[in-house]
Amino acid sequence: MKNIILGFAVASFLFSADTTEQYKIKGMTCNYGCANKVKEVMNSIEGMKNCEVDFDKSLMTVQYDENKINSELIISSLTEHTTFETKTYNSNN
Repeated sequence: MKNIILGFAVASFLFSADTTEQYKIKGMTCNYGCANKVKEVMNSIEGMKNCEVDFDKSLMTVQYDENKINSELIISSLTEHTTFETKTYNSNN
């Protein structure tokens, strides 16, 4: 029984998928404070693996566990905790 539970735990770890997405952030006025506020909000979400903010491009890149977070949660969290406009970004546009 112990081996079965261990097997399920290992399998769930192996099949958990991290997702990387980019978001356009409109309204940031400073490189240090605004970018750090975005990072602070994102890093407070359970399942967030990494958050990078490029102030010059108004672009945020996040890596997260898709079993715990989705795009809607990311956008709503930034909308709720900041004054910035956020939308998904597709580099092909």
